[in-house]
Amino acid sequence: MTARRNFKRQVRARAAKTGITATPRVHSLAQLDAVLADTSVRQLHLSAPHPTGTVAAGADPQRFPADAVGRLRGVHGVLVVGASVRPGCPEVNPQLTIMVAASAVTQAHQGS
Repeated sequence: MTARRNFKRQVRARAAKTGITATPRVHSLAQLDAVLADTSVRQLHLSAPHPTGTVAAGADPQRFPADAVGRLRGVHGVLVVGASVRPGCPEVNPQLTIMVAASAVTQAHQGS
């Protein structure tokens, strides 16, 4: 029961995936409680989030705080690298993508 309660605390009610294979998305804590009431700990699939997009890079200054080469708009000399520059969260582990993005930003600014 403790594992299920901890899982519940980690799941956001905003259409979050429950991690229970045959269960649809839940949209409230009440729905999550109902699903968890009939679920064993062995049925849970726990995963870790990969926060991304906090300073997403892109061409549109209205939507993206960093430009396409990782410069933070409005702040001279600040480069953004890592998961922050991704515009959203992927369905798979983003480690390789993050490393490539960091390398691209670094290479774009070497010697400047």
